[in-house]
Amino acid sequence: MKYKVLVIDDEFLIRVSLEDGLTDLGYQVETAASIKAGLEAVERFRPDAVLLDNRLGTEVGTDYIETIKKIDEDIQIIIVTAYGTVAQAVDAIKNGAYDFIQKPFDLEELDLLIRRSLDQLKKNRSLALLKGKPRELIGASPATQQIRQQIALLAKNDNVDLLIRGETGTGKEVVVNMIHTLSARKDEPLVKINCSAIPDTLLESELFGYEKGAFTGAAKTKKGLVELANGGTVFLDEIGEMPLAMQAKLLTFLEDRWFKRVGGLADIEVNVRIIAATNRHLEDEIAAGNFREDLFYRLNVMQIMIPPLRERREDIEIIAKYYLEYFNQKFSKSIHTIDPVFLQAMNQHYWKGNVRELRNVMERAVLFCEGDLLAGVELAPGSKLQAPAGVGLKDLNRGPISLEQEVAALERAYIDQAMKLADGNYSRAAELLGCTRFTLKRRLEQSNAVL
Repeated sequence: MKYKVLVIDDEFLIRVSLEDGLTDLGYQVETAASIKAGLEAVERFRPDAVLLDNRLGTEVGTDYIETIKKIDEDIQIIIVTAYGTVAQAVDAIKNGAYDFIQKPFDLEELDLLIRRSLDQLKKNRSLALLKGKPRELIGASPATQQIRQQIALLAKNDNVDLLIRGETGTGKEVVVNMIHTLSARKDEPLVKINCSAIPDTLLESELFGYEKGAFTGAAKTKKGLVELANGGTVFLDEIGEMPLAMQAKLLTFLEDRWFKRVGGLADIEVNVRIIAATNRHLEDEIAAGNFREDLFYRLNVMQIMIPPLRERREDIEIIAKYYLEYFNQKFSKSIHTIDPVFLQAMNQHYWKGNVRELRNVMERAVLFCEGDLLAGVELAPGSKLQAPAGVGLKDLNRGPISLEQEVAALERAYIDQAMKLADGNYSRAAELLGCTRFTLKRRLEQSNAVL
């Protein structure tokens, strides 16, 4: 990613030499010979750093630090002068400059100073965005091992957009953390946006930012989360909840990675990886007119499907032991083993809430345990696995049957069980039956007609 540097200096030779030297070092450079031209360039060019001469004819550079910061508070300003004093340096930094450098200076020294200022900005952004610590995907099931292999592959190819699918609580955010941490983008921000938690009217300005005066209350320009993630990863959680109007704008952004702030005219380019996640069956949402088909294909360049915990039961004991150690430390306990009866109960449990539910069960169990053996706690009622209702074969010696009705009865028994385990949720029931939500509803209608 090329950083943009603006040089504001009234000496022609200084401007030319800095433009040539910084361009050779990999920066995108523009120059201005006056404060007026410099402020116009700040508005148009939107630099990451400004090299501001302190003597510009009758103007004093440090008097304009606040003006530049009002245009974009993230711009790193380095004051450049031949008449520097310690007092001036202190005043410049107090007013918002990053640092102060005296002429004549070495180009390598200036390069180091610019990069330090931008590194400091990235650290501040990471703290402001509460960048999460990486976590590991726990388990040894074939499904978990396959997901780890997919994570390693996708971390190497960090320009490929990705869709992660799975029920609530399966660990989609953990997968995102691992992909980002293992990729070349690991030192850049990981910005997480829950599309269902932001009101529809605010989602565009949160994602893409807004310009001063764009709407009532917009007292200054604000960068959106996508812009703050430049160089890193944007995680769009619950993408299935995004309104259709916003889906169209997101699709436009995904095509070329350009956007305009709300109320803005300038195109802003960013280099980010997009990872989206959903617990919805997007194909059904497309059929229902709730999700754009073109956006689905644009996001679904690569896909990771995380199976529910009940489909990777080899992981239950491993995850339980991991949380036993974790909560031992958190609650200053010294519990050594898990009661085999409790383990058996967990292995038979349905885990509708997946790993998140298992974590809560282990937290409660460790908290109330008094000895060194972790005894069981009550699991959510009505969640144990049950065998499908049996449909016995009829004796054809006793007369003919309706094959259509008998097959429909068996199918209906499975559908009824799936709907019960999914608490009436068609999408979850369809996943249990290995079909789409649309197919499940159609089969239910056909079953009702036959029976």
